[in-house]
Formats: sequence, structure tokens, C-alpha cells
Amino acid sequence: MKKNCFCALGALLIGGLALVSCNGTAPKASLKNSVDSLSYAYGVNLTTQGGLQQYLERTEILTSTSSIDYEYQMKIAGADSTQKIGLEKEYKAKLDSVKKISAPKLAQFLKGLTEAFNNGKEKSAYYQGLSIGQQISQQMVPQFNESIFADDTTKKANNSQVLAGILEVLKNDKLAIEQSVTAELIQSTAKAAEEKAQAKREEELKVQYKDSIAAGEKFLEENAKRPEVVTLPSGLQYEILRKGNGPIPTETDRVVVDYHGTLLNGTVFDSSVQRKQPATFGVTQVIKGWTEALKLMPVGSKWKLYVPYDLAYGAQDRGTIKPFSTLIFEVDLKSIEKK
Repeated sequence: MKKNCFCALGALLIGGLALVSCNGTAPKASLKNSVDSLSYAYGVNLTTQGGLQQYLERTEILTSTSSIDYEYQMKIAGADSTQKIGLEKEYKAKLDSVKKISAPKLAQFLKGLTEAFNNGKEKSAYYQGLSIGQQISQQMVPQFNESIFADDTTKKANNSQVLAGILEVLKNDKLAIEQSVTAELIQSTAKAAEEKAQAKREEELKVQYKDSIAAGEKFLEENAKRPEVVTLPSGLQYEILRKGNGPIPTETDRVVVDYHGTLLNGTVFDSSVQRKQPATFGVTQVIKGWTEALKLMPVGSKWKLYVPYDLAYGAQDRGTIKPFSTLIFEVDLKSIEKK
């Protein structure tokens, strides 16, 4: 997932939307579907978290209300119910006063933003809106579309709703989606899109490595028939080479181990034994198969682990370890590191 899609405004000094509604007026929030909501949330998040609002305050197109916000939050928090009513009216009046001061320059900026595909010349608030609008439309919104809708060419951000989110923050209007929700909405949707894309890539790789997968499954099936091999519900197999009688590690422990890892064909891909230097790491800082085994092994044990690909490195290509590789380890649990 491209992280800069959500927070790059500060670095890019933002860019341009060219988000002109069909009648030339500034769009309003109209959240008819999930794409509209995501688009609006993206506009709000670009403005509040991406740096647009701060940029406009630095360039004096907007007047900051942060000191007023802080002052009245403190006053209202300590007031009784009667006092709160008066303080809230006073607070709103001060915000309205600040909005009036910012209104002329902000209007020019918003005009430029909504007409971003035109060629503005003057170096004014309008020109800055035009410039910023072009960069958002040509760089940031396409990045957003790629991150969220990469596998669905029928969907893309609703430019009108992106702009509505931006405008309503800058004009200090009531938001259709609370600011506290927008980042979470975008991030959760992007995460789901990335997980879907990853699953698709893995399915494609499974076709490419079908022979390796079949070889691993056949090996484990035959290995499970040996009486000295224990097969756990997860699919992990182990063979006790030496019994230990020490304490058993927990998830929060760090352990000292000697190990020797090979592929099914005997190729060594990693070995602390060969390096003559035991390794120390957290029980949960290793592949799933190791974590499961370590939480069953008493200190002093030496086990041989047979790890299916889904408990090892899955679809990852780690050089010698190709995607969907079944791995074999000899693990000698030396000790639990003292805390």
C-alpha cells in the first residue's frame, strides 16, 4: 500500500483537484454510497491530517482558531451547565468573527481549487488554490484510487465529494463524517484492499509453485506415518531427538537456541550450528511453526521440526527459501534468557 497517499500533502505542498461540479458551484457533501463516503473522508483527511489547513494558516489565507479552541475547551470543561450555555455562544461568536476575517482570501483560494484545470496567472490565493488543486488531482487522487480500488476499474474517487470534504473543513462547517473517523475509514479500507490484492498474488503464485506445494504435502503425508513423529492440529510435525526437563517458554520469553535449517532436498539455508553461535530471540519473533513448537519444548530438549509452508514463510521468496517451501529444522533449546 502506498503510505504517501494519505499523508503526502506536507511534502508535496498539496496539489490540485480540478473538481468542478457541473454547474460551477462548490459541491456539498452527498454521501450516497461507500465510494462517496471514502472520497469525502479522504478530502477531510487531506485537509486536517495532510497539511492543507496548516499550510493555509502559514500563508495567511486562513486565520488559525487553535488558541480560541483551546481557551474555550478549558473554560467549558470547568463550567456549570448555566455557564456553559453562555460560553458556547461566546465561543461561536469568536469563531464566526475569525471566519469573516478569512472569508475573502479563502473564497479566492476555493475558487482556484475548484477551477484547477484552468490556467491561472496571478500569484494570489486563487492561484495557490489552482496550483494545489492540480497537484491533488494529478498525483494524490490517482494514488488514492490505486491503493483503494486497484482491482476494480469500475470504481474511482468521487472528485466532488473529495472537494466537499476539503471545503467543509476549511470553511469550518459541520462535517458529514466526523474528523476522528475519516483516517480510520481510509486506513481500514486500504488495509482490506491490500489484503485482497495479497491474496490474489498468492493464488497466482500457487499456480507457479504447484509442484513445490505438492512435494511438501506428499512429504508431510508420508512423514506423519512414522511412529516417532507427532502431528499437531496446525499441521506442524515434530520428532523428539532429546528430551529436556527444564521450564517451558511462554510467549513473553526470550530463548537461546541452536538450530540447523534445511529444505526437503537437504540444502542448508540457515544454521547457528555451522556459525557456532547460538541465537537469542523472542518466542513470538519467529515463524509460526517455531513459536508453536517452542511453547511445547522444555529447556534442554532437542526436536526436529517439519514445518508446512503456511507455518513458515508462505508466499515469500527468501532467496534459497522459495515460496511455499516446507522446511525442516533441528532445534536445540538451550535456555530461557533471564529477565
